Parts: sequence; structure tokens; C-alpha cells
Amino acid sequence: MSLKVFKNSAYYMAAALLPAAVNLFMLPVYSRYLSPSDYGIVALVLSLQSFLPIFLSLKIESSLSRFYFEYKDEQLKVFVTTLFAVLTVVSLVTFAVILFSLNHIVKIVFPQTEHSYYVLFYLGALTAFFTVFKTAALYLIRVQQKARLAMSVSFAIFIIGLAVSIVEVIILKRGGQGVVEATLITAGAAFFIYLFFIKEFFIWKLDIKMLREPILFSLPIIPHALSGIIFMYSDRIILEKYVVLSAIGLYMFSDKIASVFKMIVNEFNNAFLPYYNQQAKKSVKIARSESDKMSHIFVYAIVLMVVILGLFSVEIMSLFFDDRYFPVWKMMPLLASAYVFRSLYCFSSSALFFEKKTGMVALITISSGIANIVFNIVMIPKLGAMAAVMSTILSFIMTYVLAELLTARMYKIKPNFGRNIIIILYMYTALGVAIYINGNFGSFNVLDYGYKFLILLLGLAIGYKMQLLDFKKLGLLMRLKK
Repeated sequence: MSLKVFKNSAYYMAAALLPAAVNLFMLPVYSRYLSPSDYGIVALVLSLQSFLPIFLSLKIESSLSRFYFEYKDEQLKVFVTTLFAVLTVVSLVTFAVILFSLNHIVKIVFPQTEHSYYVLFYLGALTAFFTVFKTAALYLIRVQQKARLAMSVSFAIFIIGLAVSIVEVIILKRGGQGVVEATLITAGAAFFIYLFFIKEFFIWKLDIKMLREPILFSLPIIPHALSGIIFMYSDRIILEKYVVLSAIGLYMFSDKIASVFKMIVNEFNNAFLPYYNQQAKKSVKIARSESDKMSHIFVYAIVLMVVILGLFSVEIMSLFFDDRYFPVWKMMPLLASAYVFRSLYCFSSSALFFEKKTGMVALITISSGIANIVFNIVMIPKLGAMAAVMSTILSFIMTYVLAELLTARMYKIKPNFGRNIIIILYMYTALGVAIYINGNFGSFNVLDYGYKFLILLLGLAIGYKMQLLDFKKLGLLMRLKK
């Protein structure tokens, strides 16, 4: 197991955390300057904004992580230049079509939203356009394993985003529109900064033939990415039809806190996937063995963080946020728990990506997306925002189970579910007890905190028993050569 994976993962997490830190740092501010209804409309804009990059890019940039290693020197530059040229043409044409029909799109997707908010959706569309090229540039930096550069660029974006958010929300007091405007300005700045650091790859030469395989690789990822976005955001689309904006705002607020776990999982996967591909080229058996070792350690660490969030969620909400947002204390640890299954899915699906089985990956996310939508349609009218929490968890469980089953079938081996079940059972037992204890917040005594620390100690004991807290062993694993 390579130390470089963990080291790069730390850089990538820092790179993702810095821009995300703007949102996290600003959340207590937002809770005082934005009502839950204001935050609700921001949630709807960001939801639509998340769909658009898929249509703008057709996921062409995703092929960089797989085909970068197929070329060298000038041929590599021709490949990158051609890919970005095609990406530019596709994005510009699609962006023009989206702008022309955006009013109709918003009216269909969010029929209860007032027309006065429509301008925010146009700002969100422009943000999505900048995001396409920022994402492609970041793919190129990551595939070179320049994790430190990614972190440095993110630090610059963090400073810009923080400054703009403070001006828009605190000084100018522009409310929800200020949040959307700050996101746009930050995305535009990130676009230019990232392009500056990859300009050496661009030359005056194209070869469209080079894109045949990358496009065939990317096309199945479109339904995969689209269905992934659908099951991530369909809850907000359906909620808009059944609950008030303030309820959407509370749900989105809890999701924003839980998204810290999403960032950690995704950035570890960004560091792990290139390493897995390199190892699998030598030996799939070795790559899968190391994947199993890493997954047990990493998933256990995520579980402990989720449990800590659940145990002290009421204290966090009481200390840092406005009282209007206090009800999210119950939702945020449950939403965070979904990303444990996202992590397991990333480890299981890495083999599918390596074997270019992107059709199988698309099948997983389409199936999960459909299940998510059906559950939301049936349950949201009855349970409101809590149904959206439950559907998120169930969808991620489904993606993991399907990925593990398909990978096992592909390699004709048994699925590997066993060892993680104990950790997951501990997590949900701990969260259930934590929700029961935290329900009495306001009349806590020393005994209540004693129970919380006992739950945490039990988790540490489980980790030690399963040799996941054997730091000497972990250190040896991290020092192993590639």
C-alpha cells in the first residue's frame, strides 16, 4: 500500500476542504443573515446548477483519468488540446440552448417557485458553465498526481470565495441572491486560475481521431452522472412541490453540513483511483487486495466521525447556529451516514472503471436513481424532509451493494460484505442512541454525557478488536513500496 495515496489524499482533501470551508465558515453567518426560506431558494438554484455541467460537457473530461497514460510528450499535448477544443464547442452550443429555454425549464422543474427568483437560475447556469472547464482542468492536475498544486490553487480560491461571500452576504446584505452571486464570482475566478496552470498542455494542433475511445468511454458515464445527480437532488425537486421553502432550507442546511463527509470520501477516491489503475495494470489481484485493506481502515475512520457528529449534534447546532436552524440536528448525522456507503461504493466500483465497464456503472446509478425517485414520490408527502433523508441513505446502500455484486460477478469471486457489517451496525446503533439522548437536550446531566463517551469508547474498542486501530500495522502498510 503506497504512502503516496494517503499523502495525495490529504492534499486533495485539503484542496476540496478549502473552497468548501467558505460554505462551512459561512453557514453560521448564513443562519443569521438568511431565513430558512432564503436558504431554500438557494438550495433550488444549486440543485438545477448541479445538473447543467453534465449536459454542457457530455462528461468528455472524465476520460482524462483513464486515457492520459496512453500518450506521451507532444502526442499527450495534442490529445489534451483536442479534448478541450471539443469540450469548448459542445459547452458553448449547449449553453446557448439552455439559456434560451431556461424559463421553461424552471417552470417545469420548480412549478411552485415565484417568477421573481428566476434571475438566480440564470446566474446558476453561468456558474455551471465555468464549472465545466474548472473540473476538466482539475482532472488534468489530478491525473498528474500534482496534489500539492491542487491544494495551493484551492487555497487561492478559498481566499477569493471567502472575501466575496463576506461582501455579498454581510456587507451588502443581499441575502439568497448574494450567496448565488458569490458562487458565480468564485467559479469564474477558479476557471481562470486553473486554466493558467494547465496552459502548457495547449498547442496549435488537433487530432479528432484521438477522441474516439475517450468518447466511447465517456458516453455511458452521462446516464451514470445524470442519474447520480438525480438521486442526489430529486428530493429537493419533489420537496418543492409538497413543503414550504423553509423546510427545504432546513433540509439543505443539514445536507451542507453532512457534505463535509461527501468531500472527504470523494477526495480520497480521487487520490485512490489513479493509484488503483496503476496497480491493476501490474496485477488486478494485488490492486484488489490493497483496495480491501484501505477500505476497511478508511470506512472505519468515516464511521467514527459520523458517530461523533451524531453524539454532539445538538451542542454543535446550539453553539454555532441561529435557533431557526436548530431542528436540523437530527437530520445531519443521518445524512452524513449515507456517505459511508458512498465510500464503500467507490472502492467496489474502482475495478469497474479500470475494466472500462462504464455501462455497468451507469446501470448502478440509473437503478439507484429510479429507486430514489420512487421512494421520494411515495414518502415525501407523508414524512416531509425526513423521507428525503431516508431515501438518500437507501440509495447509497443500493449503489454499494450493486457495485460489489457486479464486481464479484465480473471477476467470478464472492462479494465482500462481511467485515464492514459490524462497523455499520455499530454506527446506526450509536446514532439511534444519540438521537434518543439528544432529544432531551436542555435537561442534560453528567450521566447523559457519560453515555455518549461510552458509545465512543465502544467504537474505539471495536476498531482495536478488528485491528483497525493498530497504528503500528497501519504505519507499516503505509511505508510499503508500490
